[in-house]
Amino acid sequence: MAAGLAVRTIDRLRDDAAGYGRALRRALWTDAALDLLPGPYGWNDGGCGLLADALLSLVGDDGRLMAIVGNGTTIAQHFAVQVNLRHGDWYLDGSGATRFDTLLRRWERVEGIHGARLTPAANADGRQTPRDPAVSERIAQYIRDHVG
Repeated sequence: MAAGLAVRTIDRLRDDAAGYGRALRRALWTDAALDLLPGPYGWNDGGCGLLADALLSLVGDDGRLMAIVGNGTTIAQHFAVQVNLRHGDWYLDGSGATRFDTLLRRWERVEGIHGARLTPAANADGRQTPRDPAVSERIAQYIRDHVG
């Protein structure tokens, strides 16, 4: 990946994280984007690791791969990319760009993960989540083409 692409994405996030998040969410929840996934997945049910790897490639060293785990477990339920911006941390995933409290509240209330908490992905067991660098690169290219 060219460094200029990472700078462009992170600059857009710095300028307007919420706006970038809305554009990302709109682009991802289309048939064309979902067709990039290798199975009967969505961005929140099996495709999150592929998407997180794609997003991490777009933000470069400004991003950190994070996992959502439930109370008393290290099994990853979801992956997101943490980006520290001037107004605090934002988390990128299939829902766009959200703040910490919003992300955890969604995974507790909507997805039913009791005691949802964030941890660095290296501390979580993500073996059940599909990962494929070639698929993630196609997703990253799609995001570059449709979101910037």
